[in-house]
Amino acid sequence: MARDLELFDNKLIILYILQNSHKPLTVNQIVKFCDEFEDITYIDICIYIDSLKSSNYIAEKIENSTVYYYPTELGISTLNELLELIPGVDIHNLKKMINKNVVEIKTEYSINTNIIPIKSDEYKISCYIKDGNDELINISMYAGTKEQAKNISRNWSQNADNIYLKLLEMMTKEEKNDDENEIN
Repeated sequence: MARDLELFDNKLIILYILQNSHKPLTVNQIVKFCDEFEDITYIDICIYIDSLKSSNYIAEKIENSTVYYYPTELGISTLNELLELIPGVDIHNLKKMINKNVVEIKTEYSINTNIIPIKSDEYKISCYIKDGNDELINISMYAGTKEQAKNISRNWSQNADNIYLKLLEMMTKEEKNDDENEIN
């Protein structure tokens, strides 16, 4: 009975983390959130995720071969109904842990833009992807209007991964030199 209650509490904790992270998370990111719990292991988290998924409390999406998990409407409503069952101290600790780890996860991998006004109706937009402290890409562009600058920023935020992968593919593609082209 005590083991069943512990499993129930831990599944609620995983659901709570997914709901309050405000973005889908990978298993490794969920593990990072649970580092402070001594009794929740990586294997446990995988089992909880599988159970929550099969019960339709969470769903998964795949982006660039990475699986992300997020709560479903059923999961959110169930969590809201059962929230009072999580001991108050745990809720306080969970909130602190989530705030701390959301910042760490954001700094692990971030896509962002900076819009810098140059003159009236002229803007410089710096579009970048950072992985931890490493900057994977930084592209600076100029826009003639504030609206154009906003569009560049919005499109970068929505498509940065695809743009980066396409640029990487194009930039690393080996070109045949003229001598090889003449022979073939």
